Amino acid sequence: MNFGVVFAFILSLPLARMEGDPIPEDIYEILGGSSVRSISDLQRALQIDSVEQDSSSLNLNATQPDQNPVALSRERRSLDAVAAAETAVLAECKTREVVFEISRNMVDSTNANFVVWPPCVEVQRCSGCCNNRNVQCRPTQIRVRHVQVNKIEFVQKKPKFTKVVVPLEDHVQCRCEAVFRPPPRNIRPGPREQRRLSPAFTTAAVSQRRRVRRPPAQKRKHKKYKHVNDKKVLKEILIA
Repeated sequence: MNFGVVFAFILSLPLARMEGDPIPEDIYEILGGSSVRSISDLQRALQIDSVEQDSSSLNLNATQPDQNPVALSRERRSLDAVAAAETAVLAECKTREVVFEISRNMVDSTNANFVVWPPCVEVQRCSGCCNNRNVQCRPTQIRVRHVQVNKIEFVQKKPKFTKVVVPLEDHVQCRCEAVFRPPPRNIRPGPREQRRLSPAFTTAAVSQRRRVRRPPAQKRKHKKYKHVNDKKVLKEILIA
């Protein structure tokens, strides 16, 4: 059973129907820490005797006179389909055979005019779901094995076969491990955050900018003619 989907469905229940009670937090801890692989394991983890059936299910032995025969037949077929369906089994975290494609880059990265045979092989890889959304099925032990493939080239319209050794990775052991989440990056404050700065910091920044300002042009001219003591002569020099 895909409990990730079950958890998502449970979380959506308060939004769709407000008939039941909120899900207790310890339920998630029980499901995350226990080895739940079947309905029986789920019942033992939750310490319940049986799974209650929906009260809205049709009782085939009790029919009402005014009930629509078409609706009755439709509900009867639905119940037959439910009874015939098999119980879902959790796809536990373990190694499974998957198809792995052998690319030409693995055989020869400097040449593209050849064909690889066989083009794909079977390898062991970890897969499955975990009872907690914060963990994933990951390999804890990896083995590298080497296989021979055929590199087929065409020289003067004739095939040329060459044996090439290619390394493959097989997952040996798997485990549900915590998902690594990178820390948040440092983000520069936007206009709203800059407005929240303290007045002392803002005043200091403004006063610092004022200190950097260059003096007016006229004052710079006076500095050049500090040796002229007569204001009348200085005025004539500046006007000129």
